[in-house]
Amino acid sequence: MKKIVFGLSLLSVLLSCNSQDSKENYKGTWIKVQKRGNEFLIIDCGYKGEDIKIINDSIFENGIMESTKEKIDHIKEDGRGVSLFIDKTEKSYYKFLFVDKEKGLAKWEIKYNDLPIIVRYFVNELSADKIKKIKGTNDDCISSDDVGDSVNDSITLTDGNILLVEDDNCISLQDKKENLIFERCFDNCNVKINHIKTRGLPLTIISGQNSIDIEFYKKGEDWVSNSVTYFKSLPTGEEKNTKQIEVSLKEFNFDSVIEQFGDNEKYMI
Repeated sequence: MKKIVFGLSLLSVLLSCNSQDSKENYKGTWIKVQKRGNEFLIIDCGYKGEDIKIINDSIFENGIMESTKEKIDHIKEDGRGVSLFIDKTEKSYYKFLFVDKEKGLAKWEIKYNDLPIIVRYFVNELSADKIKKIKGTNDDCISSDDVGDSVNDSITLTDGNILLVEDDNCISLQDKKENLIFERCFDNCNVKINHIKTRGLPLTIISGQNSIDIEFYKKGEDWVSNSVTYFKSLPTGEEKNTKQIEVSLKEFNFDSVIEQFGDNEKYMI
């Protein structure tokens, strides 16, 4: 009898672990691939391609000409995959399903409200070396004339100035006449704009699986924030902490900021 009870307990633990593992499979960075016949290919166009990043409770979809950030409202899992809903009505979502788990290949279904479902295929960046890469043709790639500049996102602030994110890791601030006021690039970090109404610079700065939300305000010749929210990814889930600390945009260093939260680990993209 004891052996049966022990066996059932062990089975329960294993099923629980497998279930938890399944729910976490969607996390990380996913690089877009093309399906041609029965083969999946990475198309090299000489510039950074499309990807999806799932970090903490956020979805970052980085396209060639624009990028979006969505907050995950809730998650459901069934036999058809894991659905990351970005609204409470479940009309908008990102659905994840492995196509080939060994190769890290997955199908993502993307749905926004009443628009048609978009189906795309991605490979986890940790498994990208398992997928054949080919040089893109004119039909596969877009030219610099198509892209224009390399702006990923922008927002007009309440004072009329325009904040831009370029090449995923640089920001620039322009006045109404497009004169440059300030610019800064971040090593080993990606930067996203939080689209809120403000006169400050509302940013999400990402390093590895961790990120911080921070808003900088003009102070003399610098831009300074007095509050930082740190999102740390843990095996048990996301840990969120906010501290009232002064951070300079000119002197910003991700590792130095998170050390003030008692976190001495170094995270690299």
